[in-house]
Amino acid sequence: MPDTSFQQAYLQQPLLETADWLYQSSERLAQQLNYAAQAIMHTITSGGKVLCAGEAEAAWLARHAATLLVQGSGRERPPLAALALTPPQSGEQPSLTQQVRALGQPGDIWLAFSLERDDTELLAATQAAREQDLTLIAFTGEAARTLGPMLRDTDVWVPLPGTRAETLFAIGWLALHGLCAAVDTHLLGDS
Repeated sequence: MPDTSFQQAYLQQPLLETADWLYQSSERLAQQLNYAAQAIMHTITSGGKVLCAGEAEAAWLARHAATLLVQGSGRERPPLAALALTPPQSGEQPSLTQQVRALGQPGDIWLAFSLERDDTELLAATQAAREQDLTLIAFTGEAARTLGPMLRDTDVWVPLPGTRAETLFAIGWLALHGLCAAVDTHLLGDS
């Protein structure tokens, strides 16, 4: 039988690393999430919508973001205009770029999630969003190697601490819930 103290330490390590990353970056992350919530509120109250996208596991974050924005995060409120654009699973589905060109309007939000992998589809769609004058809110790792070069002064970058995709996903999930709670607070006030 394997040494259980070694296994426990091995299993605890990623949890402790993630907790440490969150502790070290909580102030900056909260500030950027507040900016993102303000941008979403400005867009929604101006009649715009939020288009959410990501590739691979990050596509799940995009779908979850759209669901939370439409349904709310626990408090009763009207649905917000948000839609998850999904990467094609087969050749018959439209690409992310085609979807953003068909649905995006100037002033809309392009809420993009990147786990710092080879996000070629997301990168091309983000370029199309740029061309259509959508405001970019980018959830990326601190390296921001994929979407970082596309950020403008009017965009919001939510830097997720960590280097591994698993850590970025976990922190992205928590940050996304924080963002949606902040949107609800902007809309409804403190509970």
